[in-house]
Amino acid sequence: MNSNLSVASASSLPATSNRRDLSCTETAKILRQSLKEAFPGIKFSVRSSKYSGGACIDVNWEDGPSEAQVDPIVDRFRGAYFDGMEDYKGSRFAMMTTGAGLEQVSFGADFVKLSRYHSDQALQRAIGAVFRRYRTNFREASIEMPAVREYRDGSLYNVRLRGVHGQHGGDSLQDSIRLAAGKHTFVLKVEKSKTAASIFVTHTDGRPHAPPVLND
Repeated sequence: MNSNLSVASASSLPATSNRRDLSCTETAKILRQSLKEAFPGIKFSVRSSKYSGGACIDVNWEDGPSEAQVDPIVDRFRGAYFDGMEDYKGSRFAMMTTGAGLEQVSFGADFVKLSRYHSDQALQRAIGAVFRRYRTNFREASIEMPAVREYRDGSLYNVRLRGVHGQHGGDSLQDSIRLAAGKHTFVLKVEKSKTAASIFVTHTDGRPHAPPVLND
């Protein structure tokens, strides 16, 4: 387990008998602070919601860091996982370092969902990257570099480059641009979040298809 605390440093802290059961709203507040520390200057929308049988947090932002950079921060706040093979919602368990030592904590959000939006500038960058990569394929198909407007209205789902995209369904030029935009980041360095570093997932309920425990 690659944790924010080494095994040695974690084991040196006294374990308290307390267990904190945080509501979804309280979980969202701590998550919001963690993102603020890790990505200063980036505006995140962090909203909690309840539904029959559980609760979740939606995290939205524009441009800024990639989902691959944000997910390691938010993953520790997910109190559950879903196993589609068994149609089963399992539990994840975490610890938090406090002034008194290590404390068990139960987060009120079962799931944390990420949604990153792209500005026209970011989409233009992604379109340019795809066009340069497949310039020969574009030329052979007599297709000009697409416009952001065409991506926005979804018309590029109908465009497939021979040798790049499946000709009978599957991926399309729209998908290539979406992937390029998703991989690009406007944040070169993720700052250390003191709040996030105080929390680490210890284990799941041990079901066969439970996801691995990953702490950044």
